[in-house]
Amino acid sequence: MESAAAASCPRFLAFAFGPAGQVMFTNLRLLFALLWQPISAVRTLRERAPVAFAVAAAWVVTWIYSMVAVVMAGYVQAGGRAQMTAEMVSPAYGARSFLAAALVGNSIRAAMTALMIVLFIAVIYVPFIILIANLFEQRASVSLVLREEYAAVVSSALLSLTVSLLVTILPAVLIGWQSTWLRSDAVIGYFVLVVVIPLPVFAWLMTLVTGTIFHTGWVAAGGTVLLSLLSMIIMPLFIDATSFVCASPILLVLLLFLLRDRVDDFMRSHRSRQSFKQNLHAATLNPADATAHYHLALLYQQRGELDAAIGAFQRAVEIDPNETDAHYQLGRIARWQNRLTDAVQHFETVIQQDAAHSQHEIWRETALVYYSAKQYPDALVMFDKFLEQRQSDAQARYWRGMTLFNLGRTSEAEVEMQTCIESVKTAPAYKYRTERQWLHLAQNFLRERQS
Repeated sequence: MESAAAASCPRFLAFAFGPAGQVMFTNLRLLFALLWQPISAVRTLRERAPVAFAVAAAWVVTWIYSMVAVVMAGYVQAGGRAQMTAEMVSPAYGARSFLAAALVGNSIRAAMTALMIVLFIAVIYVPFIILIANLFEQRASVSLVLREEYAAVVSSALLSLTVSLLVTILPAVLIGWQSTWLRSDAVIGYFVLVVVIPLPVFAWLMTLVTGTIFHTGWVAAGGTVLLSLLSMIIMPLFIDATSFVCASPILLVLLLFLLRDRVDDFMRSHRSRQSFKQNLHAATLNPADATAHYHLALLYQQRGELDAAIGAFQRAVEIDPNETDAHYQLGRIARWQNRLTDAVQHFETVIQQDAAHSQHEIWRETALVYYSAKQYPDALVMFDKFLEQRQSDAQARYWRGMTLFNLGRTSEAEVEMQTCIESVKTAPAYKYRTERQWLHLAQNFLRERQS
C-alpha cells in the first residue's frame, strides 16, 4: 500500500506541477536518501548531477542554519532564558519579539553568508578534493578529471552539506537553549561550536562520495576528505573577499560571468557524456549489435560499476564470440576480482583469436594472473613473451623482477629492478607520469635488499 502511494506521488506532482514537479520530487528523495542509502544515492547523483537543485537546497538550508546560529548567539549573549524573558516583558521592549527582531535584523546578512559558503564549496572545496582524489587514483590530468566529475562532485558535496546542516540544526538549538552554563561573552565560542557540529556528518558523507565516485578505497577516501578539510582554513578569507566583490556591482557581474562560463564548460562535458551513454543504451536495443554493448560496458568499467560492466561485456560475447576486446576486458576484471581461473580462460580465448592483442599486453595480463596464482615459472614465461615486444615497459619489468625474487633468483631480480628504474628515467615526460610508480616500487625493493 505504501509503495503504491510512493509510486503515485511522482505522477501526482507531474499532473499538478508538470515535469518540474516530478523532477523536484526525485531530487528531494535523493537528498534524504543520503541519510539511509548514501552510496546508492551518490551513484544516482553521479548520473543525474542536479547542480541547480543542489545549489538552491544548500543555500536555503545554510541560510536557515545561519539564522538559527545568529538567533541563538543573541540568546546566549542575553544571558539565557531568564534574561531574555525579562527583556521581553520590559516596557522598553514593547510588543516586539526577541526572536522576530533577531530574524529581521540579520536575515540579509545570513543570506549573503549562506551564498558565500555555497560559493566556497563550489569554487574552492570541490576542485581541491578532486585534485587530492586524483593524486590517489591517477586517472588522468586534473583538468580532464575536473571536466568529467565536477558536476557530480559539486552536486554531491552541496547536498552533503545540506544534509549535515539539517541533521545538526536541532543540536545547535539545544546547545544554545541550554546555555545557562555559558557566560554572556561566550558568543564567539558558540559560533565556533555551531560551525564544528556539522563537520563530522559532512566528512562522513564526503568520504562516501569520494570512495564511490573515484574508487580510491575507503581508507584513501577518508584521507582525501581529511586533507580537503584543510581548505576550510581559508574560508574566512574567501568570505571577506567575496563580501568585497559583492559590494561592487561591476565586480559581482564579472564574477558571475566568469563562474557561469566555467560551470557551463563542466556541465557541457557532463551532458555530452550522458547523451553518449543514452545513445549507447538505445543502440543496445539492437540484439545483433555487439559493439554497442562493448562500448556501454567500457563506460560502466570506467565508472567502477563492475557488475554492470561484466553483464554488458558478456552480452557482447554472447552476440559475437569473436569480440576479442570483450574477452580481454572480462579477463582483466576477473583478475582484479581474484577470479583467476575465469581470467585465464578469457585470456586464452584472446590469445587464440589475436596473440598480439592490445599491443601484446595480453601476455603481460596473463603473466599477472599466473603471478597472482603463485605459478611463478609460468608467469616468467609470459613476461618474457611480452618483453620480447615491449622491452621498456616498466610495469612488466617490475613484476618480472618480483617473479625472479619469488623464484629465489635474487641477483637477477635486482638487475631487473635496476632495468625498470632506468626505463622510467629515460621515458618521455608524458610516459614518466604514468610509470613513475614502478620506479618508486623498484627503488624500495632495492633499498630493502641493501638494508
